[in-house]
Amino acid sequence: MRLLIKINFLLLLLVNLSCHPDRFPGKSLSIRNNSDERIYLWFSRDYSIHHLPDTSLPEAIPVNFNSVAPNAGAGVTGYDPDWESIFNQLPEGKLSVYFFDRLATNQAEWEEVKANHLILRKDTSFQELKDNNYVIYYP
Repeated sequence: MRLLIKINFLLLLLVNLSCHPDRFPGKSLSIRNNSDERIYLWFSRDYSIHHLPDTSLPEAIPVNFNSVAPNAGAGVTGYDPDWESIFNQLPEGKLSVYFFDRLATNQAEWEEVKANHLILRKDTSFQELKDNNYVIYYP
């Protein structure tokens, strides 16, 4: 019986040590795909560029595309982002997320996406993000 108590105590201690409290208010960013097709998305993590008003896409194909299944949601940011710091870096205080209906897998396909404007861009303020429980809806 004592061994069982010790084991339970150790397990409880391990679980307690593995839990990290949030350092920053808010949640991770999630995307909700309300369409019947898989979507792909990208946003610049260099928050000073490629966000409103500079909505140009990078010349080189990004390496960090995310995707969301049809009629589903997915998280796209890391654990416990510092939203106040992120939004303070954005030139107009708006986070720009770019949506694509197909994934560009090489530079030529990326050039085609850019040339033919095969993009839907959504811009959101910090207040809008908080009001939507840190979810951006597509479309």
